[in-house]
Amino acid sequence: MNALAQRTLSLVVALPVIIVADLVGPWALFVVILGFYVMGASEIHALVRGLDARPQWLISILGAAFLVIGVEGGVSIFLPATMVLLLVAAALILITGETTGAALGFFLTLWLAWPLGLVLALRLDGVGISLGTFAMIWSGDIVAYLVGSAFGRLRMVPRVSPAKTWEGSVAGLLASVGAGGLVAHWFAIPLFAGMALGLVTGILAQMGDLFESSLKRRANLKDSGAFLPGHGGMLDRIDSLLFGVVAVFYFLQMHLQTRIPGH
Repeated sequence: MNALAQRTLSLVVALPVIIVADLVGPWALFVVILGFYVMGASEIHALVRGLDARPQWLISILGAAFLVIGVEGGVSIFLPATMVLLLVAAALILITGETTGAALGFFLTLWLAWPLGLVLALRLDGVGISLGTFAMIWSGDIVAYLVGSAFGRLRMVPRVSPAKTWEGSVAGLLASVGAGGLVAHWFAIPLFAGMALGLVTGILAQMGDLFESSLKRRANLKDSGAFLPGHGGMLDRIDSLLFGVVAVFYFLQMHLQTRIPGH
């Protein structure tokens, strides 16, 4: 099976899981998101070197609190909770004597768990909002990969991600903008605002992809794990979501009168 066929199989298997869970209800989505977190946290351990296993796992377990923080809106209790966990991380640094590994492990746990919590918060406002978020992020992800594989010639950041091209990136952004136009109808907002949201979300999603690629480069890993054939680990699958969902969440807070938890 070639790489494109493996990638397509991965998408066919992975995307329906989260979409069906989203349609079933918040609790079904919570179970899936929790599974994403557990698998992602285990992959973070492969990316962070030089930290004792027990404190590192403790950081990941404490990081699960960010799922709750995200559901509560990510604002009202985010800063005080972050301060508490930072103190815990500081204590672990003192205990292990390993500053780089402990600090990076805590940061990556925050990077993983808090946005996943925001996904759950968006679902509490309605299935249309969360599905619209997935549409803007993953339509860009899929189109960028397909166009880049077929027509890509100009490499974006070859030292970080050799396979990513400018042709794929532009095509992916156009797909996100188009999905944002559809989301504008669901959100009952002006078309331009929806398309602008799609553009910002698409840019952040691609930044998330490059960020995770840089982490793999640092750890000398091709993939973060082996969760899906042809697409690597769980972090490889949700890296764009972890950055993109933040744009959607705070756009809703600033511009829409939705029932955002914690407000």
